[in-house]
Amino acid sequence: MGNKPVRIGLIGTGMVAQVMHLPHLSEMPQLFEIAALCDLSPGTVQAVGAKYGIRHTFSDYREMLERADVDAVMVLTQDHAQPATDALRAGKHVFIEKPMCNNLDEADEILDAQAQSGCVAMLGHHKCYDPGYVAGRKRIQQMQDPSLIRLYDINGPNALFLEHYDIVRVDDVDAAEKDRMQRLNQESLQRAIGAQPEAVMRAYGKMLGLSIHDIYILDAAFGLPERVVSTEIWNGGGAFVSILAYPNNLRCILDTASVRGLRVFDETMTVYAPDSIVSIRFPSPFLKNAATVVEEWSMDGSHFRESTTTASYEEAFKLELVHFHDCIVNGKTPRTPAAGGRAQIALLIDMIRAYPA
Repeated sequence: MGNKPVRIGLIGTGMVAQVMHLPHLSEMPQLFEIAALCDLSPGTVQAVGAKYGIRHTFSDYREMLERADVDAVMVLTQDHAQPATDALRAGKHVFIEKPMCNNLDEADEILDAQAQSGCVAMLGHHKCYDPGYVAGRKRIQQMQDPSLIRLYDINGPNALFLEHYDIVRVDDVDAAEKDRMQRLNQESLQRAIGAQPEAVMRAYGKMLGLSIHDIYILDAAFGLPERVVSTEIWNGGGAFVSILAYPNNLRCILDTASVRGLRVFDETMTVYAPDSIVSIRFPSPFLKNAATVVEEWSMDGSHFRESTTTASYEEAFKLELVHFHDCIVNGKTPRTPAAGGRAQIALLIDMIRAYPA
């Protein structure tokens, strides 16, 4: 590929494309050329294409894969498995927004396509590229004999954080196609956890959309747990907590809840050891360049010490795109590879199975 920018196509031009990826890609013309856009909504993709000066727009991603001259694809749709699999089979490098997929069969199909193509398959878990998280993880991995991880994710509606963005939404998707996609989504979820009460299905959907971030930052810091001790789901599936067991008598309490009437985002991972506490506090991803803050507590002789570290104001969503380019051009291994995604989906399924419905 030489010094030429990577020619990239986007499948899905909704909120995350408009708020995050398109602005960052357009800021890095030396790395990426936005060559094509695709969305089920013709009005949306045409409006977004006009805004960014992109002439090649499609409403069927398969047509884009066949006709557009792209080296790589970003999958930013509601369900990611089939577009990602098809893109890999077409010989394209693929960036897959979280979650990788909804069930393990889909994960296996993606991984099989990636192995056969030899292309890069990277997952969009921006928190793993956040300098604040990287700094906090380093401190956590220096702790001696930690006994407890408390990771909670409490948030209000995303819409309350998005009011200051100019997001194009054209409601022109064919009604029959909408129904078909919704049916496929439900079938995909049931392939993972079977037919479940509505509250359990809702909780699993929230795990895929939100808790998968927490699972990834846990995995990057500690690896995956040995087992799920228990799960409780309540409030119609809007709240749940799991206890995860790690080696050496370490436990993680992972709890998630929605507060539907508040503009709040409170995601924090705190690790407790006999002689220290380290906490990583994440801001809303929709507050661009807001810092992830690391707080520490320890003893210095007879003195109690508190410290706060602000590592950087760099935007994690942008840094992960820089890394995606590096993987394509220089053969680097993604820090968030699709190969690691299957086990994390499996953990979410185990969390659901631990709930005594």
